[in-house]
Parts: sequence; structure tokens; C-alpha cells
Amino acid sequence: MPFDEDTAVTCISPGQYTCDISPNHWIVAGPNGGYLAALLTQAGGAHLDDPSRQLRSLTVHYLRPPKQGPANIEVVVEQLGRSVAYLRLKMTQNAKPILLATGAWGGEREGIELTTWSLPKAAPLDECDKIGLVRKGPSLAIHKEWDIRNASNISFGGEGPMDMTWWIRPATHRPLDGAMIVAMADALPPPIFATTSVPMAVPTVDLTVHIRAMLAKATWNPGDWILTRFTTRHASGGYLEEDGELWTADGTLLAHSRQLALCT
Repeated sequence: MPFDEDTAVTCISPGQYTCDISPNHWIVAGPNGGYLAALLTQAGGAHLDDPSRQLRSLTVHYLRPPKQGPANIEVVVEQLGRSVAYLRLKMTQNAKPILLATGAWGGEREGIELTTWSLPKAAPLDECDKIGLVRKGPSLAIHKEWDIRNASNISFGGEGPMDMTWWIRPATHRPLDGAMIVAMADALPPPIFATTSVPMAVPTVDLTVHIRAMLAKATWNPGDWILTRFTTRHASGGYLEEDGELWTADGTLLAHSRQLALCT
């Protein structure tokens, strides 16, 4: 499967992994940040080697843009608790650090079940344009890796709110796991694009993803879609925030995310 090939990691010694940064997940000037986070997730999961623990939280800081080709990932277990394992991860390329991250992997626990969140409103799939009809300009490599539909019917460069809803699924169906969730959390256009037609770069400073469901128990069959909502409420001083939600079509909250990005 393309996603699994593009996010494959190889252990070369305890805590040391290699990967190959693929051009398949390129955006305008480099690899997508969610894709890079997925590489870290794969290395962390391989290092723990504990199927009872899934990724629960990942925070990634993007130090410098990587290039296509080989990279190294170092994984350190900072604390292995009975409930949660805490990992520190660093990706380097040509001996320079390009990503720093911390992550938490944990198993299922009994506890309070409540929520005030609800499934976002979305247009039916057969009424949603493909992303190629929404985004102007040359197509991006990453958009060949995902099937994406505009569920809020907001145009880029208009006067709509910075609140965009999308249907998304991988181009090739695969199991739902932490790597795919963190990749999807950054695979869609920034909501700021709904309010301006001026070309801009929105590189990520940091990305945090919290996974809120047991992914192995979520409804996820061939042909299914994930509903996502991304919003920006404040931009100032050259920075903006982006909040995200990822849902199964039957109303299970899979994850939520927040990232800080430059806005230039």
C-alpha cells in the first residue's frame, strides 16, 4: 500500500531508525508536516512494540524543512508507566535535527464517558466537489494520496469564514491507525485560504494531535470516509492557529488537533 511504503521505518540499532522521505507527500515547497509526523509515529510504535498501546498524543516541532531522501529517527522511552508510555523522538537529516517530538502511547481504560462535541454539518458526498475543483493552480503531489471532497462548499479566496469541512480517505484503503490519523490532521488546506486569494506560505511551527477513540474498535470499512473540520479564529504578528476535528461518518470522534503556523 502506498501510505505504508511511504511511512516505512527500519530499525538499524536499538532506538535508531531510518526512513525515506517520499516526494509523494510534497506540498508547495517540501513534504507535508502530517506525513512527517506519521513517520515519527511509525518509529515510536515500532520501538514500543506493544499492540495494547496506541498513540494517544503527539506534539511535533518543525525545526527546518527536510529534503527528499533518507533521514534518521531516534526514539527514547522517557517513562514506561502501567497506563501510558512517554517517548521522545528526533528526526535528523545530514546530521541536522529537522523535527523534535514527544508522544504518549496508552491502552484502553475505564472511565467517564461524556462529550459536548457533535458531528459537524456536512454536505452529502455526491454534492461535494473534489479538491481539484476548489483549489486553483497546479495540483499537489499529496492530493494524489488522498481522496478529498469539499463538504462545506466554501471557495478559496472568498469571504467565507475560516471554517472548512472536508470528507477525506486514503487513495488506497488501509487500517485506521495513529500514523494515518496524524497524517490526516495536516493533509488539508489551511482555513485561512477561505478568506484570501493572495498566495501565502503557512508552514507549521508545531502540531499536536490527540487521539480520542480506540482506533481498532472504530467503524472503518473499505469505502468509508472520515469527516474533518478545521478552523482558524485568530491571526496576528505573522502567526495563526488551526484547530481540527476528525470523525467517522457514524459520529465517533477519532481525534482533535491544534497547530501553530507562520502566516507570510
